Amino acid sequence: MLTLATGAQIFTDPATGRGTLVTPDTRVWTLNPSAVVALTELARGGTVADAERQLVHRWPDVPVARLRTDLDTLLGTLQEAGG
Repeated sequence: MLTLATGAQIFTDPATGRGTLVTPDTRVWTLNPSAVVALTELARGGTVADAERQLVHRWPDVPVARLRTDLDTLLGTLQEAGG
């Protein structure tokens, strides 16, 4: 499971839904709207299942399997990078 590093910050552009993740070691990640939703939920202390529920709520027309695959890819990429 991914835990965001203490001090990591997520900034969101309300006009586009896109965002930026800035890690304490000053790495910067550009986030698409679904990544913003998922990581915001995790930053609030939610679980991966909570993040998946938020994605399903936000994009009900997208198949759940697709949302889960995208979520797993995001989390795997961040874990590999130490984000």
